[in-house]
Amino acid sequence: MIDILNRTALFEHITKLKEEDKPAFGAMSPQHMIEHLAFTIGFSNGNAPQQQHYPAEKEKMIKAFILDSDKDMPISFRSPVLPAEGLPALKQASLADAIEQLNKELSDFDQYFILNAEAQPVNPTMGALNYREWLRFHNRHFSHHFKQFNLI
Repeated sequence: MIDILNRTALFEHITKLKEEDKPAFGAMSPQHMIEHLAFTIGFSNGNAPQQQHYPAEKEKMIKAFILDSDKDMPISFRSPVLPAEGLPALKQASLADAIEQLNKELSDFDQYFILNAEAQPVNPTMGALNYREWLRFHNRHFSHHFKQFNLI
């Protein structure tokens, strides 16, 4: 499993990614995937605060599956913050720019929790998560998408 705190290993995997790579599943391009990961890091670092989208019972069920299980994350899951159909528009000019933005979001994540150790930013599908829970989520989420592009 990917460990987002091990940035050397993380970016060794990412540097294998090429613009023309095709996903093993899903419709994302490599740049879409990197921008998607940067977007979700923003939920947890104060840069893109989210609202809860599901009732508490559904959040609890999703949280148990994602955080308390080692089963692969579902391929067809669509977050309520993503477009109902298709892919979001790309924000960065290139894959390299998207990777740079991801690196910035990860640095902001580190800094956010140094300054706000008890913070519990909202995940749109699981509700408020603490630092440990966000790490678990991000590690599983990155692993899921790295498998999408055969990076692990």
